[in-house]
Amino acid sequence: MQSVNKPLNSQEQIIDLKAYWSVMMNAKWKILGFSLLVTMIVAVLVSGMTPIYRATGSLLIKTSTDNTISIDSVLPLDTSRQDYFLTQFEILKSRSVSEQVIDRLNLATNEEFLPDGKPSLTKQFTGYIKSLLPVDSSEKEQTVLDARSEKVMLIDAFQSKLTITPVRNTQLVNISFDAKDPQLAALIANTVASVYINQEVLGQSNSTKKAADWLEVRLEELRVNLENSTNALENYRIKENLIDLNATGVRSIASDELESLTDSYLRAKQTRFEAETLYLFVSNASGNDINYLMSLPEISEHPLIANVKNIENQAQQKVSELSFRYGSKHPKLVAAKAQLASIQEELKQQADKIVRGFAKELQAAKNNENRLIKELEQEKRKYQDITSTEQEYLKLQREVEANQSLYDTFLTRYKETEVTSDLDVQQAKILDKAEVPLSPIKPNKKLLVILAFIASFAFAVIYAFIIDALNDTFRTAAEIESKLGLRLLGLLPLIKVKRKQSLSPHVFFDDKQKAFSEAVRTLRTGFVLSHIGEAHKVVLVTSSIPGEGKTTTSINIAFAMSQVEKTLLIEADMRRPSFLGVFKLGADQAGLSNLISGTEKLENVIVHDEASGLDILPSGFIPTNPLELLSGSKFDAAMTILRQKYDRIIIDSPPALAVSDALVLSQRADSVIYIVQSDSTKQSAVKKGISRLTDVNAKIDGVVLNRVDIKKADKDDYEGYYGYGQ
Repeated sequence: MQSVNKPLNSQEQIIDLKAYWSVMMNAKWKILGFSLLVTMIVAVLVSGMTPIYRATGSLLIKTSTDNTISIDSVLPLDTSRQDYFLTQFEILKSRSVSEQVIDRLNLATNEEFLPDGKPSLTKQFTGYIKSLLPVDSSEKEQTVLDARSEKVMLIDAFQSKLTITPVRNTQLVNISFDAKDPQLAALIANTVASVYINQEVLGQSNSTKKAADWLEVRLEELRVNLENSTNALENYRIKENLIDLNATGVRSIASDELESLTDSYLRAKQTRFEAETLYLFVSNASGNDINYLMSLPEISEHPLIANVKNIENQAQQKVSELSFRYGSKHPKLVAAKAQLASIQEELKQQADKIVRGFAKELQAAKNNENRLIKELEQEKRKYQDITSTEQEYLKLQREVEANQSLYDTFLTRYKETEVTSDLDVQQAKILDKAEVPLSPIKPNKKLLVILAFIASFAFAVIYAFIIDALNDTFRTAAEIESKLGLRLLGLLPLIKVKRKQSLSPHVFFDDKQKAFSEAVRTLRTGFVLSHIGEAHKVVLVTSSIPGEGKTTTSINIAFAMSQVEKTLLIEADMRRPSFLGVFKLGADQAGLSNLISGTEKLENVIVHDEASGLDILPSGFIPTNPLELLSGSKFDAAMTILRQKYDRIIIDSPPALAVSDALVLSQRADSVIYIVQSDSTKQSAVKKGISRLTDVNAKIDGVVLNRVDIKKADKDDYEGYYGYGQ
């Protein structure tokens, strides 16, 4: 299966989906078998389950009317809030209600609540005998403890089957009970509702009686407190000679006077500040500098100064006109100047007068401010005295009002309690009684069987994907080319044989195995066409480890080559030879080892296969030093002769990882074909074997994927290599 970790385009995604589908198809019978087995087991188990019935009734819980003492003005209570209803739900699920239901219906003797079904006859007889015999106190205590333990277990078993479900955003609650007996389930659900209602009515009645008794005692205490507080208020009023202390009384008048006096003081303070500022400005004039004084708006804008100023302007205008007409000593001009000087002197005198007036105003403002300060302090002390008296009075008055309010409230509640003491008001009522259920709620046998099949199927599929992901072997052409970087020469299909039987050496010529024969021919054609014009006579066939079908592949490649060329098949695996048994040769048949060692001539070691027309050179006797023989010059000399006699030489070599023979033989070969068994040989082993050959510069022509299961193989890979011959 191709890796899905890297980003994929649309075409690669289709290929991945096909790979996933292929994994599922390869394991389909295992997946279906596992799923059906699990489903059958679950079906058998489910069929033996006892059906459970659920009866459900509806209960309406009203807001609480047990409002015997209402102190909402002090601590508001909302009985319709959520925590009230949650409390009622918990009461429904309480052990107290459960125990009352168990006792009322005598469920302790019911078969459904007995741990082991009905008590055995032996247990009943033993219990009867014990009841007749006298027992000591310790045995009685143990008996009581055992009874309590059984009662606790019974309540736990009861509550495990009871379900209280509030209906969202309503005052309704559903009471459900699960039981094997549908009639018992309905009876218990209705009894739980009935016990809860009776418990609430009894609790309300007790609460009303207790409240009435408590109100009567408390009411007398409140009456005494009210009388005491009223007397204290009246005594204080007489002591302080108070007449009226309401909103328009003494405190209000004192407050108004204090506020008026404060405003007068602030205005006097502002007047003093303004007079002081003005006097500071005019006092800075050195020698009554008339020009500086005239620059002050408070002086220049004074009515007296403004009038003299106008006369001065007229005199100055007259002097200017006379100066233009007459000389400086003309009597009219002299008279005009004298008049101007007189007016300016008058202006200065008026300014001095105003300055002295400012000083007097400042002193008057200071005196007024000091007077108001003294009056304000006196008024503050007076107001504080009045306030202290009023606070004490109001304190006593509030106590009277509080006592009066509490007394009135308790008196009202006491009267209401007297009137409603015999009124039975239910806080809850049964809206819908639980009906006898017609069908069980569990087990849902069909659903369980379906879920079992789906879960087992999903588990089997996931397991198949995990096994496929952990499978570190080669199964497709794409894996060979992408992970090894070598060309795939061909795919050879798996030929299944019976146990203890071996594959016929001449399967290539078997008409029943046309697919295999066509695959070998496709391999031969591809190999030959890829080397047109090149002398690749000697072809070495090897693999990573033993058992990958290297020898069978060598033989069949040689058969295919012998159909078009004069071909020699050499068995170079002198450590574990197999040609003698495959081709039914004699045990004393000489071979390659005899030829290299010089004990036999070439014509004596060549065996001609009449069925295929192929010449075969078996390994001969098993030498002690096969690697030395293959590395020697005699082997090279023999290969030189064989190259001249044959068009194609196929060498069956030992595995590349097992020994170094394949490395030596690869140096004498023109091309190397590497055999990989499909879905068997680890990728690491193949990469290591190819790496060893690459290190010695072997000419690896490509890879043959052997023993490919046609039914499991990808159809595109299969048809691309040998589909035509099927």
